Amino acid sequence: MSDQELGQVFKALADENRRRILDILKSRPGISVGDLTDFFEFSRFAVMKHLKILSEANLLKIEKNGKFRNIHLNAIPIQMIYDRWISKYSKYWANSLTRLKYDLEGENKMEEIKQIYTLYIKTNVDKLWDSLIQSKITPEWFAGMAVTFEPKIGATLTYDITGPEGNKLSLVQGKVLEFDPKKKLVYTFKLIAEPKATTDRESRVSYELEPIGDSIKLTVIHDDFDGKTPTYFGTSQGWPMHLSNLKTFIETGKAMNLPTMH
Repeated sequence: MSDQELGQVFKALADENRRRILDILKSRPGISVGDLTDFFEFSRFAVMKHLKILSEANLLKIEKNGKFRNIHLNAIPIQMIYDRWISKYSKYWANSLTRLKYDLEGENKMEEIKQIYTLYIKTNVDKLWDSLIQSKITPEWFAGMAVTFEPKIGATLTYDITGPEGNKLSLVQGKVLEFDPKKKLVYTFKLIAEPKATTDRESRVSYELEPIGDSIKLTVIHDDFDGKTPTYFGTSQGWPMHLSNLKTFIETGKAMNLPTMH
């Protein structure tokens, strides 16, 4: 994350009304602009000005749905700030202590049922596409996981790691639903290595790439969950870390020193 991008995020978070908007988006993902305005005493125009600043900081994603616009929180910039100042050694204690604080204070930290992440990566579409789908490249940024599949609809897709004895272990399994080279990939997602998630139904992941100037806009959507399942909670913590690492890897040529899957 550049200093300019960092400044936009801090500017957006500096205002208490914009922080409240993000809280509302977190608890009510997909809320319309009209319904969001009802939470405030000021005008719809003022709400739109706040949304513009949040959008410029890449802290939200707006989906057009006919005449309506639905708004979702995008946690990637906040995750990147976290990664910049929290080391892998202090991360465990930071997570544990904040979780304890929330439990003691009785705060209900609701997560989104539909996870949407948007980030802008300064690269070309070929390099980003290859980084997302090439099994020789994905382990560099995806916690050691090789995304393996044939580039065709209906093909089996797996997230694979190398076991302690050199054997291949699959952590995630799915099927390719859509494959539009350098534009879009959609696949089902079944977390098969986590015992708590064995009864979860398959969810769905999509990657969408859009050239914007000298960068590529990447939108990752993970949806079709059956409520707050173990798969949902696990991926809601994993995607922000993985995607911020992807951006760092592509723009600097070196991934962050994050834990690998095992």
